Amino acid sequence: MKTESIEIVDRGRGPQLSTSRITVQDLLPYVREGATTEEIRRWIPSLTDDEIAVLKDYIRQHEQEVLRAEKEIKAYHDGLRASQPAWTRAQDHLSIEERQALLRERLAQRKAETNRADHSGG
Repeated sequence: MKTESIEIVDRGRGPQLSTSRITVQDLLPYVREGATTEEIRRWIPSLTDDEIAVLKDYIRQHEQEVLRAEKEIKAYHDGLRASQPAWTRAQDHLSIEERQALLRERLAQRKAETNRADHSGG
């Protein structure tokens, strides 16, 4: 029985395992927290001990590159969030009812704008 070689490859999503879709960035938070192989397997049960070892080795050997990529990913996502209208952004501090009220208010505003445009001939 031939076993597949476990390597780090880049298929367009950044460095990832050759044997799965798990990326280096997926494992980085666990490594940063000092999680054991067993702890990582509890959170990502599809990974084998060998796959986890390859990912940990890669992170250790390419630490600066991995951390730079993490910063770039965070900046990209922050930019996406900032470009969204304020009412669509996650409102973690609001209850579901408050979020629904904001959406109802936005819908009412949109309907009012549409009605004004319809009545003004626009």
